[in-house]
Amino acid sequence: MVVGIDVSKLKLDVTVLLERNKEKHKVFSNNKDGFGEITKWFDQLGIQKAHVCLEATGSYGESVSLYLYQQGHTVSIVNPARIKAYGKSEGSRAKTDKVDSGVIARFCKAQSPLAWIPPSAQEQALKDLYRCRQSLVEDYGRVFNRMENLDKGKASFKIWQGSLKDLEKKIKDVEAQIQSLLETDKTLGNQVELLKTIPGISDKTAVAILAEFPPMSTFKTAREAAAFAGLTPCVRQSGTSVRSRGSLSKSGNAQLRKALYMPAIVAKKHNPLVEVFCNRLMGKGKPIMVVIGAAMRKLLHIVFGVLKHQKSFDFVQQRA
Repeated sequence: MVVGIDVSKLKLDVTVLLERNKEKHKVFSNNKDGFGEITKWFDQLGIQKAHVCLEATGSYGESVSLYLYQQGHTVSIVNPARIKAYGKSEGSRAKTDKVDSGVIARFCKAQSPLAWIPPSAQEQALKDLYRCRQSLVEDYGRVFNRMENLDKGKASFKIWQGSLKDLEKKIKDVEAQIQSLLETDKTLGNQVELLKTIPGISDKTAVAILAEFPPMSTFKTAREAAAFAGLTPCVRQSGTSVRSRGSLSKSGNAQLRKALYMPAIVAKKHNPLVEVFCNRLMGKGKPIMVVIGAAMRKLLHIVFGVLKHQKSFDFVQQRA
């Protein structure tokens, strides 16, 4: 049995494909109670094992994916761009959560996407700590901006200053926990050290990649990995009338793209593979933001090679 789930923050639209192209649709809460109701509904429909497909929508779909996997179902988490393209191929014009869940289910039946393997407890802990740190850093930036033009003599300045110091302490505490986790889990620690052999990749970027990426075995090619991050080019050209500038698809993991932006700028000058690639693009007159986007994608291709082969950058460079 094939099931498609359209995920949002508060609810899950679930469509089950039945025999003779019939479909059953129902809405559930996106929480533990709702997950239990999905299981009861499956029992009513006589579903013992299903192939469940969801779009990669960040944190909103993680809990239900893990729940259904633990219930013995096959779960696939697919790049939204693939679902969107499939919907267009069907000629679908309506855009509702119910319709989307049906498209996802039919995509799953037609394409049989790879099964998702949930992260280990250590990988999940790294992701949790990394996202916690990112949130704290964002809070720090907001408080800092509040203080920037504030009179130091005001009572509120001292209050915000205290908040800033508290956030600094929390950020350092989370970073210490991340470091402790990497030292305890040798597999994750070794992955970080491998990634750091790539010019442009720092400790923090290596952690971001491991936290936000599924296992590289999930992807058959580096292009699939780039698509997951929303770094594949999107070009709109048709005949002589449509000639818009190419851009990134941005349909993948936004946190990962954000983490790769500054490393790509560094790699553009200091990573031999990325530098040659970017110089060629600049020689063709490409705009700087197009070049940086391409550098991010090239850097991610190198990351894919390093993690797939479990070899340092020097090995990947020799094969390039």
